Amino acid sequence: MGKGMRSARNVLGPCRRPFRALAAVATAAAVCLALPLADARADEPGETVVGELVQAWPEAGLEGESAHAGTEHAEQPLTWVETEGGAAVHVPTGAVEDLPVGATVQVTVGNAPAGEDGAAPVHEVLDAALVESAPVPRPARSAPLTNEVTVALVVPAGGSRDGTTLPEMVAAVDGPVAEFWAEQTDGAIRVGVTAAHDWLTTDAGCTEPSALWEEVATRVGFVPAPGRHLALYVSSLPRDLPGCSYALGQIGGSPAAGGRLYVREVLPSVIAHELGHNFGLGHSSGHQCDGTVEAGACRTAPYRDYYDVMGISWGQVGTLNAPQAALLGTLPAAAQQAVSAPGTTTVTLAPLAGRDGTRALRLTGPDGATYWLEYRSAAGRDGWLGSPANRYGLQDGVLLRRTAGLPDTALLLDGTPTAAAGWDADLQAALPVGAPVTLAGGQVTVTVDAVLPAGATVTVTTTAAAPVPAPRGDAQRPAVLPGAPTAPAAGQPAAPGPAEPPVAAPAPDAAPTPDAAVPATPAPSASPVATVARTSATGAWTVPALGAAGVALAGVAWQTGSRRRTADTGA
Repeated sequence: MGKGMRSARNVLGPCRRPFRALAAVATAAAVCLALPLADARADEPGETVVGELVQAWPEAGLEGESAHAGTEHAEQPLTWVETEGGAAVHVPTGAVEDLPVGATVQVTVGNAPAGEDGAAPVHEVLDAALVESAPVPRPARSAPLTNEVTVALVVPAGGSRDGTTLPEMVAAVDGPVAEFWAEQTDGAIRVGVTAAHDWLTTDAGCTEPSALWEEVATRVGFVPAPGRHLALYVSSLPRDLPGCSYALGQIGGSPAAGGRLYVREVLPSVIAHELGHNFGLGHSSGHQCDGTVEAGACRTAPYRDYYDVMGISWGQVGTLNAPQAALLGTLPAAAQQAVSAPGTTTVTLAPLAGRDGTRALRLTGPDGATYWLEYRSAAGRDGWLGSPANRYGLQDGVLLRRTAGLPDTALLLDGTPTAAAGWDADLQAALPVGAPVTLAGGQVTVTVDAVLPAGATVTVTTTAAAPVPAPRGDAQRPAVLPGAPTAPAAGQPAAPGPAEPPVAAPAPDAAPTPDAAVPATPAPSASPVATVARTSATGAWTVPALGAAGVALAGVAWQTGSRRRTADTGA
């Protein structure tokens, strides 16, 4: 039963008596079911309240019993906004009829006349907006899990226990994380917790992650094997515990490889991200060039893809982008179309969040570089794009990405590039409508002809033939992340290098603050880019290949996760 129903049951308690279902309902003010929840402080006109939109149908007693003589039914349900603390602000049902029940809403209220016969006052609604859609009900599992997760809460050496509970971690994995991966892979990846262990204090610390995982695995009886994951919640106290990343995940060879990870916050986007590493995915990052889409002086900014779970972790978890889905092998052939031969092709892209139609257009440049076009509409899993939850002003529209190798297996290119001086504040990446965009040294031209809710029409003109790669994409999975120093002894940290700065949390009314830039250095690229400057270094550890019963597991690189909780989630 959902939160709204629990609320209704609580508020109806004082008038509880045998109920019967009624065919219709009377006015809220004319029933005995006064809601006794503490009314949130909304005494001043213009005060804004954020919470869940809850509705409850008032029921009359058996045989028409009611404290209000002559009342047989209510004409509409009672409606209120319930804050996280359980307080309620009552509003007229008709004033919020366009907002879905169960969603998180933001309502600005005005004066409230006193309620009749002790009923809670109903506030005038001055403005109302959707913040976040209601969670989709989780269907019962009808098939065996493909990926079994063992969860443990851990206090590493030097740390202290925080207030996180085991049920919170289990609920995150079994709920939004499992739902995300099942939805995005059409059921090919089914994640679930099969064992859970409460707080353990370890001798190992974060400075030796393989030792930490190994100690926990031994104590809880976790045996590495394909499709098995050890997911630790590492206490957040103290936050600067030596060696502890915000999150850490093994780079696997495939979704079936299994792996190990830890997080220091029970945030679904972070847990899903680290599992993505276990499945073989690198980061979804941003690629910005000085006044052009991909040529000249450029930088790759880690995690700077706010649309994707493998980018920065924040409150929203959008649809898995096309190159990452292709890399997993879960983007159906029917959902993508390839363009490589010389000529002109016009395609209508269906919304990426849907499950029908052509959802991705794969382009191959003359040098073999793979580009992807996808249409993000404010619907389905990407519905937050059209709500106040889109705090960074991300655009819906056609997005352009390029497949790359680890650590960034998907690069979001800027369809409306600014000069380098404006990179930091520029999160507008959608391709403009009606303006040709050239790629691959001018041999590929992309024009977005129209963008409608049902689909976006795109025309692609190529001037040179190129081989079409396999649908899985052209990313490579090296055993050690690119740029990592020579492998040290097993289980030991790699040679010291520049520490990766956290992705700064933007102020509520400002654009995100980027990582501190480092001097540009020449780097190889799959596209004609003269200079690439990464804005942070990536650390890596090499560890012995996991195995059990003679089974060697793929994936021996550990990807540090330095994502930080952004301002909207309370960091």
